Order: sequence, then C-alpha cells, then structure tokens
Amino acid sequence: MKKYAYLLSLLTVSLLISCDDNNDSNDGQSLNNITITSDQTALNQRLDLTNAGVISLENSSATGKFAADAGSTTFPLVQIAEVKPPVDANGKTLQASHVTVNGNYAYVSYIMRGETYSGAIDVIDVSDPYKPKLVTSALIANTDITSLTYSNGNLIIGAAKDVDKDASLKNPAILINMPLSSGMLTDKITVNALESRVTTDVAANASSYFAVTGDAGSLFKISSSTKAIENKATVADLRSIALSADKVVTLSGTKGVNVYNPSTLALQKSFTTSTDISGAKRTMDFDGTKLLVSEGANGLGVYDINNGTKLQTLAISTAGEDNVTNAVSVNDGYAFIANGALGLNVYQSGTQYSLLGALGIAGSTNYVKSSGNYIYVASGTGGLKIIKMEKPNTTFASCSSYGLYNQGKDLILNSNEVKSYQGATAINSAIVNSKAVLTHCGSIAVLSNLTLNSEGTFNMRGSLSQGKYLQSNPTELIINTNAVLNIEGSVVIWGDLRLNSGAKINFIGSSDSSITIYGKVTKGSNVTITGTYKDTENKLK
Repeated sequence: MKKYAYLLSLLTVSLLISCDDNNDSNDGQSLNNITITSDQTALNQRLDLTNAGVISLENSSATGKFAADAGSTTFPLVQIAEVKPPVDANGKTLQASHVTVNGNYAYVSYIMRGETYSGAIDVIDVSDPYKPKLVTSALIANTDITSLTYSNGNLIIGAAKDVDKDASLKNPAILINMPLSSGMLTDKITVNALESRVTTDVAANASSYFAVTGDAGSLFKISSSTKAIENKATVADLRSIALSADKVVTLSGTKGVNVYNPSTLALQKSFTTSTDISGAKRTMDFDGTKLLVSEGANGLGVYDINNGTKLQTLAISTAGEDNVTNAVSVNDGYAFIANGALGLNVYQSGTQYSLLGALGIAGSTNYVKSSGNYIYVASGTGGLKIIKMEKPNTTFASCSSYGLYNQGKDLILNSNEVKSYQGATAINSAIVNSKAVLTHCGSIAVLSNLTLNSEGTFNMRGSLSQGKYLQSNPTELIINTNAVLNIEGSVVIWGDLRLNSGAKINFIGSSDSSITIYGKVTKGSNVTITGTYKDTENKLK
C-alpha cells in the first residue's frame, strides 16, 4: 500500500490489540516488531561531539538578517552533543520527529521519509549535565513514530503502520501505549487502531490519552485505565494537540484552532489561523493564557486562548520554500521556534515577545522541545542536537550589588582594572590583563579564547563554559605567569587548557567544585592547583 495514500472509510474503527510477552530481556532481538538494544558500545557510536562547545545566538540587525557575534547576550548556550539518527534493519537512515521529556530522560521518536514505514525511539539520559548518554534504542518495524508523550510510567506514541504488513489494521493511524521499566523501553505494548492515514500528535492527562489524526481527521479520547476509545470529534487535517488543566486544543491546517472540554470533548470555541500547506507537521504550546501556533510560511501566531484574538505575529524573516515555522516550545520565560532552513529562533516572553537571536542549524529545523535546562532540536536527517542553557543556579549574597555584564562581545580588562558582574553572560572572548581582577557570579559562556595575563585574577562563582570541542584550530583557556583562576562551582573547557609557568588554579569552598577539560592540558613549571575538586576527565593530574 502506498504510504499515506489510503482512501479512508467514514466508519469509526475502534480496534484494540494487546501485545504482551514475558521476555523482559530482548537486547538485539525482535519482539512484537520491536528490536531493543542497550549495547552501550554500539549506542556510543551515535553520540557526536564534533560541534560541541559554547555556541552563540546571532543577534538581529535592522535588515531582519542575522550577524554572528554582534554583541554579548544574557543567554549563554552550550551544545553538549548531537545524536546521530538510527539506521533501521534495512540500512536506511531515519529522521527525528518528536521529543518528550520526563525527569532526566528524553525520549526521541523517528520516522522514515518516503514510501517505506520504519521508526525508532531513543532514550537519552541527561543526568550528567555535560555528558548525555544514549542508554537504549528501539527499532519499530513497518511503523513511523510521529509523536510521543510521557504519562505515569508509560510512553503514549502516535504512529502510522504499514497495513500491508498487519492484516488486523484497516488504516495506518495507530496509538501505542508502551509501559516503561524504570524509564527504559519495553516490548509490552497496547495498540489502538484509529481511522485515518497517520496519528499526527498525542497528549495525556491523569485519566486520559488524546490523539489527533490527519487527512479526514479526528480527535480521540482514550481511557488510560481501559485503553478503550471513549469519545471523538471529527475535524479535517489535524496537526497538533495541546492540553491545559481545563482545555483540549487542536490545530487544523485548514480549520484553525478548536478548544474542547477535556471530559466530554464538547466544543467550547474555535478561531481561525493561517491556512497551511497539506500534511506538514506543526505544533502549539501554551504560555499562560497565550497560545503559540506554528503557521508554516506565515511564521508563528500568538493568540489569546480565551477569545481567539491574535496578539502578535512572529514572522518569517526571509521567504523561501523551506523557511517555515514548524514547531514551538515554551520554557521558563522563553519561546523556542523551529523555522526550517532558517534555524532556531529564541524569543523572550513578555507583553510582546522580543527576539534574542537565532541559532543556525545545519539542515532543516523540524522540531524543538525545551524542558529543564535543555533544548532538543530535531534537524532532519542530521539527527538531534542537545543544547544546554547555562542558567545561574545559585544566588550569591556577596554578589548582590554587582550589575549585569554590558561591555560588548569581547570582555577586556585593562591592567589594574577591577570589574564585577552577576547573572548570565555570553561573550565571544575574554582577556584579563596584568594585575586586573574580574569577578563573575552566575553563569558565563565564552565562545573562543579566555586569557589571564601576568598577575591577572578571575574569580569565578557558579559556572564557566569555554571554547569548542577539538577543533582544527583549538580554542584555549590560557593562564599566564602568576595569574590566578579562582573557582567556586563548575568549569567546562571544551578546547585546550594552557598553564604557563607560575599559573595558579584555586578551588574555593566545598568539594562540589569540578572541572571538565576535553582538550589537552599543557603545564609549565611551578604550576599550582589547590583545593578540593572533581577532575572529571583526569586531565589535571
């Protein structure tokens, strides 16, 4: 059967299929068309640090284009890894489609572009802030995994399955319930067959699962206890679903936004949005009473969820076939917007959203999800990028009188100068000259080199991320003769550390301080390192 070209019946299909197997250890074996691997050696090969290190937002110019390193920002970012997409049993590379997060685990879904059905799910552990770990992966034969969400120990999975490979199905669209085992994937699944060609999105609350299907389209409500379909509402061309405490919201590419009662699916209100091209993935998210809607070539629409009034349009800066808003994710006062070939835009919340800048992403930025301190970006066949926001996680009483950094993209202290800053700072480079003293409390990210010249001092409290990972022209943190780096917190050096003769590093305070160095360490004579600390890569010994 041709993928996504099924002539739909108007009849409701409510088939419930249970699949169970008592074998809990099936590493590398296929059960229920699910092949799970936890082979760490194989999984590690899919983690790529090539582009890891400090990254910078490109600040907007008056022309609407972006210029790299146009100035400092208060939004420091570090790309900690990329996850290469899995390859299915036929040697075909899959494409990331969706991400959901629970605690320290991120679950990533994959689809196959083209006529073949094939999918996968990865589980990524981010409990170590700078060392994500791909802990398990499942290939799911003959099935595209389009979306997923976590609910009370289960993954609720939206998918499309090849009906030519499953005689029990009349339509490709399905909903899968996968119970997790200590957060890990299992082959014990329950499948709901839905009507339509593909389940485009899923959501869950305490008592129910919700799914939307494309083409003719329906919103389904499914009991989390019985797994039976309880109710449905028909709307054409459904793309996305979002839940709040008292609302179920759907997005149709042709009919706009509908708002339903979550108990009865009674329609409460509806309002129009921009008409979209057929079949494209789009998402929504809430920011208080605002609903943020991905609208393709028309950018992002911001609506009042209570009355449907359009409050703002975050337009696409440059027209182009692949310059489209695909997805949006709201987290801690920021909106992250996946704009296809234009990359990822970052906005700060407020009465009106204000653009902080953009990240260029190789390939097409198809999906974004932000949770905790992380931003997960799906970039087509480029896989998944994991980006960490360097947020100040401690308020230092002795730093409360310091101001925010405002001296431009390069921080330069002249000889004998004394400067103190707090908060979150992202800059291009830093030089502390002879006998100058720099104090920074909070989080600071330095894109390229950081140099402490003779008898200069850098007092760092909180976190410091510096440089890029193993570049052909490595970035360096350089401490020259009798210069001092005082550390109270965590330091991650993605490039090289050069300690010239007489250089000093002092770890201050408790044993919680740490240093991670990915590049090489060069030590001169009479180098002094004092205090209690964790050297995660054993580079300072």
